[in-house]
Amino acid sequence: MKIRLTLFLTLVVAPLAPGADPVAPAAVAATNATDGKTIFQTVCAQCHGASGEGKAELKSPSIAGMPAWYTSTQFKNLREGRRGHDAADPQSFMMAAVAKALKPEQVKAVIAHVEKMPVQTPKGADREMANTNPQEGMQLFQERCMECHRYNGSGEMAFGSPPLVGRQGWYLEAQLKNFKSGKRGAVKDDVNGAKMVQMTTLFIEDEQMLRNVVAYIMTLNPEPEPAAGDGKKEVIEDNPFISAGQ
Repeated sequence: MKIRLTLFLTLVVAPLAPGADPVAPAAVAATNATDGKTIFQTVCAQCHGASGEGKAELKSPSIAGMPAWYTSTQFKNLREGRRGHDAADPQSFMMAAVAKALKPEQVKAVIAHVEKMPVQTPKGADREMANTNPQEGMQLFQERCMECHRYNGSGEMAFGSPPLVGRQGWYLEAQLKNFKSGKRGAVKDDVNGAKMVQMTTLFIEDEQMLRNVVAYIMTLNPEPEPAAGDGKKEVIEDNPFISAGQ
């Protein structure tokens, strides 16, 4: 079984053709482990990092601290073909292979481990959004995103809406583009994905608007530890959710 699983993942998760973006690891190691920590370090850390912080070079998101109710739904979507069905979305395509290869009890164990991992605060290139206007993004967020994802981007189980804080800006931008283009959320029975397809299609007029709202979401994250001698913090004017003294 272990040999077949390794071969399966090697074939499905092999590097993409030259010029494809991004190039994934050649294979994801198989494991017979049943504890979540070992499964994570053996199977998940190669792409998502040892602390679940994600890797920009692989375009893999930070998943540390993701609530189990959301991650469970995503694994189910990946296993049942509602997500990860399109090779044009290589990260989800690869995750679908991993989700299908793990045993149900392994999936449950690794989900529980991920939920306990400390959320990683985006910083540097994971946080910076050049040539954007977070002030304008705040308006769109309050009008179209806040009801489901909450005022502070913490997500809401009742709506199936994941936390937005703790995710990299480039990842959120990519997912909004995927929803808008139909690469994600357009498959039958993906109810929450369909909501995002509708929102991005009807209310995000162009790429600048999309990037502005992501830039605003980045301001909802706690400030990363400042470098020595740098105690400055960006505050969005008229933001009712973040005070200057926070």
